[in-house]
Amino acid sequence: MKAAVYYKYGPPQVVSLAEIEKPKPADNEVLIKIFVATVNRTDSGFRSAEYFVSRFFSGLFKPKFNVLGNEFAGEVEAIGKNVTLFKVGDKVFGYNDKKFGAHAQYMTMAEDDTMATMPHILSYEQAAPLTEGAHYALCDIRAAKVQSGQNVLVNGATGAIGSAAVQLLKFFGANVTAVCNTANVDLVKSLGADAVIDYTKQDFTKLNATFDFVFDAVGKSSYGKCKPLLTKNGLYISTELGKNGENILLALTTYIRW
Repeated sequence: MKAAVYYKYGPPQVVSLAEIEKPKPADNEVLIKIFVATVNRTDSGFRSAEYFVSRFFSGLFKPKFNVLGNEFAGEVEAIGKNVTLFKVGDKVFGYNDKKFGAHAQYMTMAEDDTMATMPHILSYEQAAPLTEGAHYALCDIRAAKVQSGQNVLVNGATGAIGSAAVQLLKFFGANVTAVCNTANVDLVKSLGADAVIDYTKQDFTKLNATFDFVFDAVGKSSYGKCKPLLTKNGLYISTELGKNGENILLALTTYIRW
């Protein structure tokens, strides 16, 4: 089968098309014919390995999984003998950041891994990009232990993570203030945000309001600038490491500072 492969870390040029062996599903796995896959921040991060910590998952000196691609949509072509959750012909989509593999014509996944049958109203092109941003958004929302009725601010509400965060936060009953640019105000409102701030016209860090959770979904603010926005027990979470990796130190010293 054809696949996009890479055997060393580096820029996009380290990836090339090649013919590799078609995988066979284990007893608890399904074989998926990939129709649509994305190239996203996770793929790029593991390909370049510029964040050295990623190498502890992907291989210290070279990648141990040679085909990237974590978001996908496709059709189940074959199943292992112990599989009960899926059948041949099922349209599925999902997220695989354990061993990747979606940048190929076929990939295998365990039936109890992070995939599901596709809603009938979605196309492959619509289903494939849904999972990566939502995965990160949900992890951070759970880490913040958001409760119904809490006030939350989302900076970067139109990215994959931010747009998913707005919708998930509304699902959990939070009051959401979202930050975006002028062109996307109506879009963010349609996602369910209770209030929308256009950052080209207003500095959200100067708001005369406080929040139980400030979620920087693009990593372009800082804890210092957002601290005045937090309630007494409010939390600030960013998707990036922060200037000079400050967010790691801040996370490690949270209980000391509070």
